[in-house]
Amino acid sequence: MAEPDLIYKMTVLKLLTMAGMPLSNTQITDFFQDNNYTGFFTSQEIIHSMEEQKLIIGEKSHNLTLFSPTSEGRKTLNLLSDRITPAIERDIRNYLARNGIEIKTRNNVLSSYDRATGGGYTVHLSLKNNENEIMDMNVHVSSREEAESFCYNWKVRYEEVYASLLDILIQ
Repeated sequence: MAEPDLIYKMTVLKLLTMAGMPLSNTQITDFFQDNNYTGFFTSQEIIHSMEEQKLIIGEKSHNLTLFSPTSEGRKTLNLLSDRITPAIERDIRNYLARNGIEIKTRNNVLSSYDRATGGGYTVHLSLKNNENEIMDMNVHVSSREEAESFCYNWKVRYEEVYASLLDILIQ
């Protein structure tokens, strides 16, 4: 493994560890691009290679794959943590400070839709608190526009919807 690839892989492992939650492909790639470490294609190659080497594992949830370090990845990071410079750690901390709330929301509030067998669309809405699933719901709607509206409104109003649903069901 070439030295830059090793540093990129250790950086991904450190980023996932410091985030304390799984991150999406886009979030990992954004870190590399925001800090001008490398481009999109190299980032994708690194993530794919790390999956093949079982350093990270991707878990598909609705229409999003979230990556976490494996036990092998954590061991590798412990052995080679000296490859992560203080500047890289600072960049990771800054990235997480700037994007932490958006990352949590994007990874914990999930929505997608699929064509339903009998016509219409099935909308999948999910709410997590890190790894713990709080709510998972499927709703049938008649049109694609309604499905898109459900997904959008879930993302921006999930707190209000969840609280209202709890209030109604508790009574």
